[in-house]
Amino acid sequence: MLSEENSMNTLMKRLHIVSIVLAGTLCAQALGKSDTITLIGGDVLLCTIVSESETSVTVDHPALGRIELSRERIESIVRTAPPVPEAAATVAAAATQTPPPAAEPAPAIPVAVLPAPAPPAPAKPDGSWRFNLTLAASGSESGDQSNRNIRISSKASRESESDRTTVTGEYFFQSADSSTTQDNLLVQGIQDFLFTDSRWEVFAQANYQYDSFQAWEKRAGAYAGPGYRLIENESIKLKVRAGLGASYEFPTSDWTPEVLLADGLVWTIDTRSSLIQSFELYPDLDNAGEYRFIARIDYEIKLTEKGDLKGVAGVRDEYDSYVESDQGTSNDLKVYLGIGLDF
Repeated sequence: MLSEENSMNTLMKRLHIVSIVLAGTLCAQALGKSDTITLIGGDVLLCTIVSESETSVTVDHPALGRIELSRERIESIVRTAPPVPEAAATVAAAATQTPPPAAEPAPAIPVAVLPAPAPPAPAKPDGSWRFNLTLAASGSESGDQSNRNIRISSKASRESESDRTTVTGEYFFQSADSSTTQDNLLVQGIQDFLFTDSRWEVFAQANYQYDSFQAWEKRAGAYAGPGYRLIENESIKLKVRAGLGASYEFPTSDWTPEVLLADGLVWTIDTRSSLIQSFELYPDLDNAGEYRFIARIDYEIKLTEKGDLKGVAGVRDEYDSYVESDQGTSNDLKVYLGIGLDF
């Protein structure tokens, strides 16, 4: 019984010695592989550095576990293995992973390229009437003398897909030293017949003119012929006309066969202003070299956003080569400035 107890004691002592030796060996191995970090203040940590960055160091401590130390608190580091930066560790870990198989490219989907939408077609004329009235006046008083200048003009127009009608009237009155020096009325009507998908057109024109200071006093005329729109875009519209006709003067009862050569220009300068020009030449077919013409140029500027009120400045020049020196003047120039209203 005693010998068995001694044997058990001997076995326990041997196991205790083996445990101490094994623990010492493990501690020695752990201490041999540990890194040494000295903190500001003198504290020393025996640990294993896991990763490092520019601002911190991550370590595994036997007692504290995994902790992150700010580099501002570290005085020195003694490593037993080279440092492993976080970026390098991430790259190494990624390198060990098997990349996923590349996905097959998706089949190309055909894309239809649509053309830019066409601009809307201009509204078709509906044949409704439009009107304009323009007034220009000036005057002066000096003692028993007075001067007056008046110009009144009107216009009525309509247009459909097949025809266009324009009727204009213009009256000038002028007095000087309380005596009338100008009394002139000009009325004109033009009917244009249009052709589909063509710039050609046919016109018929009638004129009536009254001038108390001319030998003929009253004159009427009628003409007809073709017209052609040379330029027709958003900013410029230019049309020419040529026709045959005759004028009749009364009370002298004289018929004069004439040719009519004319043009009409409308230049839209910008959204507010435009320039309108017209010229009508009437060569005499009975007397070669005799002719008359009426030339006009107007500048219009919109005074309101709606554009119905306009400022108008213009010049009209009328010349007649057949007028004799004792029967009045061959050239009659009129300059005006006024206000126009569209309605």
